[in-house]
Amino acid sequence: MGINWFDKVVGLFPCFPRIYCMCFSNSPISACFYLLLDIILSYRGVHSQISTTSFEKHDVDSFSLSSVNWLDLPDHLLSEIANRLNSLKDLIQFGAVCQSFRSIYIDSPRCMSPRVPFLMLATELNHDDQTRSFYSLITKTVSNSQLQVPHNRYCPGSSHGWVFTVCHETLQVRLLNLFSSSTGGENEIYLPPITAFEYDPIITYMYPGFVHKLVLSANPALQPNYAIMAICNAASLLAFYKPGDQAWTTLDSKFKSNVDLIYYKDRFYALDIMGDVFSIDLNDPEPKILPVGLPRPPYKRGDKRYLVESSGDLLQVVRYVEFEGFEDDEDDIYGWEIPPNYFTKRMHVFKLDQKVTCKWIPVDNLDGRILFLGDNSSLSVSASDFPECEPNSIYFTDDYYNAYEEKEKYGFGPHDMGVFSLEDHTIKHHYPTESNLIYPAPIWIEPPLVHYH
Repeated sequence: MGINWFDKVVGLFPCFPRIYCMCFSNSPISACFYLLLDIILSYRGVHSQISTTSFEKHDVDSFSLSSVNWLDLPDHLLSEIANRLNSLKDLIQFGAVCQSFRSIYIDSPRCMSPRVPFLMLATELNHDDQTRSFYSLITKTVSNSQLQVPHNRYCPGSSHGWVFTVCHETLQVRLLNLFSSSTGGENEIYLPPITAFEYDPIITYMYPGFVHKLVLSANPALQPNYAIMAICNAASLLAFYKPGDQAWTTLDSKFKSNVDLIYYKDRFYALDIMGDVFSIDLNDPEPKILPVGLPRPPYKRGDKRYLVESSGDLLQVVRYVEFEGFEDDEDDIYGWEIPPNYFTKRMHVFKLDQKVTCKWIPVDNLDGRILFLGDNSSLSVSASDFPECEPNSIYFTDDYYNAYEEKEKYGFGPHDMGVFSLEDHTIKHHYPTESNLIYPAPIWIEPPLVHYH
């Protein structure tokens, strides 16, 4: 079947050209087209099963299809089409055809499946120190996005397509929407400076990551009653903000040494350096903070820890970093004059058993899912939806903030980014570069689940 045959089919359908473009991007034929045509014919009682190998030109000639208007297909038929699409990529393209297709796409449970994030970083395309670009793991290309994120602002968090940027000097926090096509002020939300804690400029100069992490409860473009949780200051304390607040509200200072945050099942969860986890319920006038998963996972010195939701489960990931030239028992790695080089050596994953023991159970398989860790709000996606990525793997960025800037100053590298396989414990690169200098630090940016204008 050549392209002329498809041109004849295009003429049969008033609204088919957009679907034609959607389906035939790299090849003259697409299983998606057969799927749509099969269901159309089945719905009209003409044909129930079409094979992509046996369906020929004379089959189309046998039926009168010119009366079919794709915009007028009933919702239950469109739902059936969406349910039969095998990949999430096809489902997204399905939702881009027209308004009726998009409404079915939005209502599809698979529409709410997380997307593979982009890696936001500065490349040779961003010489002005005011913009950054996206690197796609799917296409293995850097887009000339020219994202307006100045290099002098660091990014301690991202989720739902938004990224937090913080000014070193003033601690002014800005929330920037990277995916909206709007040009008005709704793309930016200016938040109060995080000065709720005692702020010592000298300590902040020595410890530039005064704001360690910021996490959203929901997409501000879709949910005006969102909340933000932050890990701040040298003691890694907790504070939160809600729209309309004039300042950040601090939580009990006994909950310190926090290293990660996540919003999970209508609550924030905080993780400290020892592996203890606490749930934080902001729905009451007085926030409720309760321990989760006692005892903590078996303690081994972990340099970084993360919380991530995966298929409804709460996971804790422990990342072990090796510092070249330092022995843990003999040297103080925090007292360097010239910073050591460092790289991730291994990772361990634990799952919270929420049904029986409420304990952290070690796991050696992610059931085909992929984790994305770093300064972003940690997330997981299904490898079956994105075969371009490695299943049962952890994609990580270099988020060892204090040492990162020092490595840039002295030209050390390469930076600590890669893909850790939970199956064979190997680590390989996910971003191809020969440069030891990548500044500012890259961060994962999750595309929003629903496109908005």
